[in-house]
Amino acid sequence: MTEMGKQNSISYNVDNGILTIKIDTNKELGPSASGKTTLIASSGGNASINVGNEESGERLVKLGLNLYY
Repeated sequence: MTEMGKQNSISYNVDNGILTIKIDTNKELGPSASGKTTLIASSGGNASINVGNEESGERLVKLGLNLYY
């Protein structure tokens, strides 16, 4: 799996066009900027992920993800 995001809090894999995202919900990144929530995982904005393959070539998509409580 490839790691991304703040403190590599998100792992992902692309296999035959299926994007699988893995997040360890036992870990915390700390408080949000406002201090009102606690971040578990963040992509740190819109991150590029290549979901293409050798046959179709490169296909970049964007992922914006925040997981918090």
